[in-house]
Amino acid sequence: MKKFYELSKPSVVIGLIAATLYIVDNLISGALDLGRGFMWVAFVAWTITFNLSTEEKVRLWIGNVIGFAAAVGMIYFGRIFDAGFWGIGIAAVVGVFLFNGLVMYLGNAKKFWVNSVTGIFMGIFLTFSGLGIGLSPDTWGNAGTLFGVMMLYSVLGGICAFLSVYFMGKWRREIQQTNNEEHGTSEAE
Repeated sequence: MKKFYELSKPSVVIGLIAATLYIVDNLISGALDLGRGFMWVAFVAWTITFNLSTEEKVRLWIGNVIGFAAAVGMIYFGRIFDAGFWGIGIAAVVGVFLFNGLVMYLGNAKKFWVNSVTGIFMGIFLTFSGLGIGLSPDTWGNAGTLFGVMMLYSVLGGICAFLSVYFMGKWRREIQQTNNEEHGTSEAE
């Protein structure tokens, strides 16, 4: 029975964190009145930030901001002129090339906090997703809503990742201590 408890503990802890996130999402999404929840955004952030250091998480969130700006830039650059071929806008292709090239260049900025390419692409992805409700940064209000929801749920996902790592580490230490006691050894050995 003890082994079953040890094996079940991580699943229960992660399940409780996810269930709490679900409740929080329902409260927030009800207040936002956008028609649905955004728990999936938190799950994306939870997955990406799992096991990252605090500095890496901060860089990732800064990357989200840069990614949002890059996506908005691509969207508006693509509207400069309508000329195209085969239904593909020339300005859009040039904008995608330029902004993605710049994003990759930022990955080389080792001394700055702007070098989270993963965070930047997460911000681009979330912006282009329209958060699953077709929200586009075509007005200041929509851009603010899109950005605010992205950042709020990215932080919630980061909190879930932190709690997961914290409790998983605590659980691993307990198992190690139990194993040491059963075998008559100490961690120093």
